[in-house]
Amino acid sequence: MGSISLKLRGNKIYINVNYGAKKQKRYATGYGVEAPKNWDSKRFRVKNVSSEPRSVFINAQLQQLVVTAQDLIDECNRNKIELTNDLIKKTLDIATSKTKPVANDHKNLLDFYEWFIDYYKENPHPKTNTPLANGTIRGYKTALKKLKEFNPKINYDDVDLNFHKEYSSYLQSNNYSNNYIGNQIKQLKAIMNAALERNLHHNLEFKKTTFAKVTEKVDDIYLTTGEIAIIENLELEHNGVRRARDLFLIQYYTGMRVGDLRQLTKMNIKLTRDKIKYLEYKQRKTGKTVQIPIGHKFEQLLNRNNGSFPKIMSDQKINDYLKIIGQKAELKGSIIKEKTIGGKKQKLTHKRKDIITNHTARRSFCTNAYKAGMSTIDIMAMSGHSSETVFYRYIKITPNERLDRLSKHIFFK
Repeated sequence: MGSISLKLRGNKIYINVNYGAKKQKRYATGYGVEAPKNWDSKRFRVKNVSSEPRSVFINAQLQQLVVTAQDLIDECNRNKIELTNDLIKKTLDIATSKTKPVANDHKNLLDFYEWFIDYYKENPHPKTNTPLANGTIRGYKTALKKLKEFNPKINYDDVDLNFHKEYSSYLQSNNYSNNYIGNQIKQLKAIMNAALERNLHHNLEFKKTTFAKVTEKVDDIYLTTGEIAIIENLELEHNGVRRARDLFLIQYYTGMRVGDLRQLTKMNIKLTRDKIKYLEYKQRKTGKTVQIPIGHKFEQLLNRNNGSFPKIMSDQKINDYLKIIGQKAELKGSIIKEKTIGGKKQKLTHKRKDIITNHTARRSFCTNAYKAGMSTIDIMAMSGHSSETVFYRYIKITPNERLDRLSKHIFFK
């Protein structure tokens, strides 16, 4: 148990973490107010007044610190870890980036971008308290390369609405899809925000609503429970193909991202006092600890791998083998994908058996669990989706399927 509060002392804001009898840690957030009257002591936030131009930013940072502290308390309670002042300080130091201040010579945007990638490849990111996943690092490296190709001398003050328009047009001219362009903008905004928090610049143009990432719905497939059963029962002679099938099925049974497969060992398999076997692991992308019951089919998969998990292989290798699996499973049907590439709408027809990927397993888990009546909040707790809005965009449910699911609810009986 524990409680968290924000207090003003003088003009400086502190976070107080109370976690037991006479156990308290007061931590300097590094933020403050121009005058004590600008502090809302009931709502624990800086008042949005003209004399506090950074109030929105500061309040967002304070809220993140509160969430970080609460997550730490919850994790310690759940895992029976002793909470100490040193542990609280270390966790909040990471969240406020006090553990590794950026060198003063990182005044150049591209230099800071490179530092960000190198540093968070090895050190905990403030949002997750873990280093960035390999896939995330690759994404940042690609985005940095594209940015350098566009303008090798770009700096913080260059990132404005005119830049947004010109850079988007440049990427379109290179025949990139809208979603790819959107990811480049999203990653640049993350870098600009990280540099802003370290007072390396004061350019707020990138925070404007119109400086947005472009998004476009892509019609990716999911597999029905019947199609999953076919894949489960395939007779596969090649060891690599069998291993890829098992890694795919683990993702389907758990909803985990492919990057999290690499951390799984027998130590992740646990048993409750009531003898319920479950999988527990920490998601690299979100930093959240997830617990998932191990069902009968998952147990069978573990048994044929000597009670543990199959040896991992690269994401691309799994995807290559999944093309073979899709062919052997003789999955029926085609799908038309509509994409904006190079600024032009294109319609491409794909056979479903040819486009199964790692991600299909996770999408199939979420969709089939939802169709089976599992609550959205429980599915999200396992999949790691941050909001219901994102989740509903992710699953593949037709209006008729949703109506059928609702009609079976007790409310309509």
